Amino acid sequence: MTHEPALRRLAIEVTRATSNNLFQVATLIMAATALEVSIDVLFRDEALLKLRRGRINVPEWSRAYAPVMAELAERLKAAEFTDMESFLRDAKEHGDDVRYWACSETLADQRVSLAELTSLLDGERDRKEFLADAQNADAVLTF
Repeated sequence: MTHEPALRRLAIEVTRATSNNLFQVATLIMAATALEVSIDVLFRDEALLKLRRGRINVPEWSRAYAPVMAELAERLKAAEFTDMESFLRDAKEHGDDVRYWACSETLADQRVSLAELTSLLDGERDRKEFLADAQNADAVLTF
């Protein structure tokens, strides 16, 4: 008896710009690609601004990690984490159907161009269109 996969398509909207938030998103993508899930990720607001070329690799962990930053740094080093851009690239490359999108509204509101952001982005998408398309996903998550 064959089972239809419970999760075939995943939509993720990312709004928060902390390093731990992006780390969680990338980790989730890596796990979901093991299931051969199609994944669309929309970065908007502060999360999109975090993807600027000069900022993406700047550590911006939430204050909750302040008491354990030294231990966290050691654990990340042991796990061969080098930088956020590489980690997001690795997550994307784990799957055959993973796309990273920049929110058109954030680009316009913040007067930011795609050229200022990481090359990992596949292009820009309107948030309303992304959310309408996400209705066809098996799960929609927000970080």
